[in-house]
Amino acid sequence: MISPSENAPRTIDIGLDLLDRQLLDRDERPAGKVDDVELTFDEDGVPVLTAILSGPGALAPRLGRLADLVASWRLRLEGRAEPGRVPFGSVTRMRPDVRLAISREELDSMVSERWATRIVRRIPGAR
Repeated sequence: MISPSENAPRTIDIGLDLLDRQLLDRDERPAGKVDDVELTFDEDGVPVLTAILSGPGALAPRLGRLADLVASWRLRLEGRAEPGRVPFGSVTRMRPDVRLAISREELDSMVSERWATRIVRRIPGAR
């Protein structure tokens, strides 16, 4: 996990420090991109970053209404209602990519990747 000095409360610019960054799992394998974040508010009303959201359900709202409809359809086909969620406690390092302490097989966001791979694999000549 992030070391205590890095884990101290601090301000980050979500747009510069997180959004669209590559996620790498504990074995440094690609595990998606940071498409959105989940914030909660502490008792003083200060926003606290609690999770990274990844996958089509997280990215689509940033792209517009049509993309949002397609993503919700795709999530339903996958049997999910929410985008992939990576607890922020799993982040070990940020910049230039976001390193995680867990394997990509443990991530909800990789369900979309596995689903897309199964579909594309069936297309003739798509190897």
